[in-house]
Formats: sequence, C-alpha cells, structure tokens
Amino acid sequence: MLFGAILEALGISAILPLVSVIGDATFLERHPYLMDWARCCGVAEHTSFIIVSALFIMLLYLLKNAYIAWECRLQISFATNNMVYYSRELLGKYLAKPYLFHVNNNTATLIRNVNSGASVAFNAIMMPMFQLLTEIITAATIWLMLIIVDPITALMVAGILSVLLLAILRGFRRKITRQGKVQNEFSAQYIKWLNQGLGAIKETKIMHKEAFFVQEFGKAYDKFGHANGIFNFLNQLPRTIIEAVVVSGLLLLIVIKALMGGSPESIVPLLGMLALAAFRLMPSANRIVSFYNGIKFQQPLFNQLYDEFYAIRKQIEQGKSGQEYTSCLPMEFQDKISVRALAFKYPEGKKRVLKNINFDIPKGSFVGIIGSSGAGKTTFVDILLGLLKPTSGSIYVDGVDIGDNIHGWQENLAYVPQTIYLIDGTIKENIALGLKMQDIDEEKVERAIAMAELADYIATLPDGINTKVGERGVKLSGGQRQRIGIARALYQQPKVLVLDEATSALDNETEKNITETILKLKGKITIIAIAHRTTTLAECDFKVKFINGMAQVI
Repeated sequence: MLFGAILEALGISAILPLVSVIGDATFLERHPYLMDWARCCGVAEHTSFIIVSALFIMLLYLLKNAYIAWECRLQISFATNNMVYYSRELLGKYLAKPYLFHVNNNTATLIRNVNSGASVAFNAIMMPMFQLLTEIITAATIWLMLIIVDPITALMVAGILSVLLLAILRGFRRKITRQGKVQNEFSAQYIKWLNQGLGAIKETKIMHKEAFFVQEFGKAYDKFGHANGIFNFLNQLPRTIIEAVVVSGLLLLIVIKALMGGSPESIVPLLGMLALAAFRLMPSANRIVSFYNGIKFQQPLFNQLYDEFYAIRKQIEQGKSGQEYTSCLPMEFQDKISVRALAFKYPEGKKRVLKNINFDIPKGSFVGIIGSSGAGKTTFVDILLGLLKPTSGSIYVDGVDIGDNIHGWQENLAYVPQTIYLIDGTIKENIALGLKMQDIDEEKVERAIAMAELADYIATLPDGINTKVGERGVKLSGGQRQRIGIARALYQQPKVLVLDEATSALDNETEKNITETILKLKGKITIIAIAHRTTTLAECDFKVKFINGMAQVI
C-alpha cells in the first residue's frame, strides 16, 4: 500500500518540472539542483530533458499500475479465500449447534448468513477496509508532496478537504447505519417468504394463495430495496459535492494567485500540478467516503455474524456445542433401554413437558408410543435420539447413560420421520445420504432396497437406482418416498429404528404395505414407533401411552 502511494506521489511530483521546462526554456538554468541532475543523466539539453522526463514518468506510471494490480489481486485472493473458509465454518458451526437452536431460529436467516453473510463481511467490509486504507495513504502522500512544493496551498487543500469529508461522513453516518439495520432485517424476511411460497407450491396453487405470498414477499423486498436505494443515493451524493468544491477551489486559487501578483509562468506549472493532484485526490476522496459508507451500511449484519461466529466458536472450545461429546466410542446395546425419572422443560416454557417417565425397552422388541397431540411423545423421542438433553433423569442403555456418549449412542440409531426429506439426486444417493458416490456400498444399498420392498418398483425404472427423484422427491409418490426413507434408515444397519408418524400421511393400503415391511424387521432390530393409527401398532409387543407429560405402559 505504502509503496504504491509513494509511486503515485512521485509520478505527480515529476509532472511539475516537466510542465515547467516545456513552458519555460530557461527553467533548468534557474534551478541548479535540477540542472545538476540533468547533467548527471546526460540530458541537459532542453529537448532531451523533455523526452527523457516523459519516458521516465511513463515508466513510473506503468510500474505503479502494475504494482497496484498485483496488490489488488492479493487483496481479492485474501478476501475470497477467507469468504469461502468462513462460509464453510459458519455452516459447520450452525450444524453443530443443538437441536433447540434450529427450532428457535428461522432457516431463512441461517441461509442468508451462510449464503451472503460471509460475502458481505469480506466483499463489503474487509475489501473496502483495505481500499480505504490504500486511499488514505495515497491521499496523505500526495498531500505531503504538495507541502514540499507549496506549503500554504497544501494546508488550504488539506483543510478544505478534511472539513468537507468530516461533514459528509458525520452527516450521513446515522442515516446509513439505520438503513443498514433495515436491510439486514428484511433481507432475511424476503428469503423467508420466498422459501415458504415456493416450498409449499402445491398448497399455494390449490388454495390460490399466490397473491398472498407475492404480496408478503413484495412488502419485505420493498423495505429491503428502499433501504438499498437510500444508501446508494447517499453514497453517490458526496461525489457531486466534492467535485463542485474542488473545481471551485482551483478556480478560486487562480484568482487569489492573480490578485497576489503571481506571473503566468509561476501560476501555470503549479496549477498544472494541482489539477493533476486534484484529478487523483477527487477519486480518492470519493472512494474514502464510499468505502466508509459501505462499511457503516453493512456493519449491522457484520456485527451479528461476528457475534454469532465467535459465540459458537467459544461454546465449542468450552465443550458446549450441540452435543457435549465426552466420548466417541460406539455404545454397546445388548440388553435393554431403561428410562429413569425422565423429565424435560423447554427453556422458554413454564411447565414440564415430561414428568418422571419410567419404563424399559428390551432389545429386539417392537414398542408403540401413543397419546394425544402435545402429550410429550415427540419430545421423548427427541431425547431418545440425543437431540434434546433432559432437564432431569436419564435414559440408560445396558446401564450406561446415553448422555455420556451421545455420538456413540446415535451410531446405533436410524430415524424415519413423517415427512421424508429427499435431496435432488438419485435414489441411490438418497438411500446413502451424505456419502460421495465412490464411498457408497452397493451391496448395502441393494440389501436396504430389498428390506424396504422397493426392488419391484425400481426394476420398472429405466435408470434403476440411478433415477433422479426431483427436488424433495417430487417425481415420486408418498409411499415411494416413505420406502426410500425406510431404506435410508436400514442402509445404516441400525440396532434401533425410530419411526415418528412414518405412515400417518399415507393412504390405508400404502400404510398397510409399509407396516408389513416394518413387521418383517421385528425381532431383528428394536423398533420404537409413534403412531395414531391402531393398525400400525397392532403387532407391537407393548405400548407406552403419554398423557399430559406422564407415561403409562399398557
């Protein structure tokens, strides 16, 4: 940065003797130090001095611009590499956060932070800070050069520009920061309405709610766009102000020099150098204001991301991330799961959702979890899955508290929710979710397909297991999606299969077929199923009924 600024100042300062020599053939003779330098270089003759000086200045500017291009590449490379790194880190830290964090935070905000937050942090904060520092150093160097040539004029220029810049920055700062907060809030809002409108496309079209989502999206985006519009206007306005003041100042300087009796021979070279300095300082002043305003505008989002990122990092360093892993060894499951004095209350809740739950689940059994909505079934399953930490009590596996080795316990589990989330990939990729193609075990895929009774359906497809399912499995029926979810669970070869209303959204015939598939697993693995339909749990070994947060084995 400093080297580039020095080259910039040298280039501008070299203009003065060149312009002076061009306008006055006796200029060299009247400046002995310059004549001595010209003689040393062998260019004491008038024309030779002009040619060599012009070539020197040209070389200086080529060197300066080559250096600036190299410096710019380094800055962009630094910002880009860090942007990619922090985006990945932020996503990783979000995924490491506890389940309750995701329950309490809107996905649109998290997506915004990962998708554009790091980009804003480095492209709208870090890069402008580099460029702001560069412009300040450049302007300061040029100003120092002007002091050497004409101290009084330099002090006048510095005073006028400093007062002007401070007035602009202070005058616009609060309004720009306020618009930055509005933009930060509504950027998450419009993404939320966009996700909801497109995510529920069937319901949206059937219920004719297109206008509702367009209206809500439009309201949020209008606020977002209005904030950006005000910022862009305030960011452009200083350019016209600075240009008017600088041009007026140069003309006023001519008037002052003329009134003070300055000769044209002395005014023209100085004016030429000042004009060149102004030509370079005006963009610097504009960029200083623009970069500063941009930083203030994006500061609310940057501050939010900074606080989140380092709060999450601190939690992880203190062992307080989503699951407090004290061990990563696989947990043995040979005998039974024991629930003892289990209780749970959500942090913002006033009463306990679960109260003193006690029962055992023998290995290999099929257990039905029943009860009305809000009775505590799903909360219990979330604790069993290691997603929630009980307020008191514990779940033990062969006498070992799962809280001491959540990760190891989860190695035994597979989960089938009511709504299966399918990625926009092939059937095989969805069954072996989270694995690269080269890491997928084909034999395990085929075995899971057979156990989930998908083989006949897949045999009818031209591309077989390599058939694309579409976004969220839009190309499949509900029963097919559910069977892929079961196959995904079975691919993991679990010891415990947890079904959370896995068949409740299906028609009776499809529900019956999938229930029969599940029953074939009875005795081979432990099955824990939440269900409302009695047909789903007709063959279970016993049921646990939840009533107002309490459990009764029936």
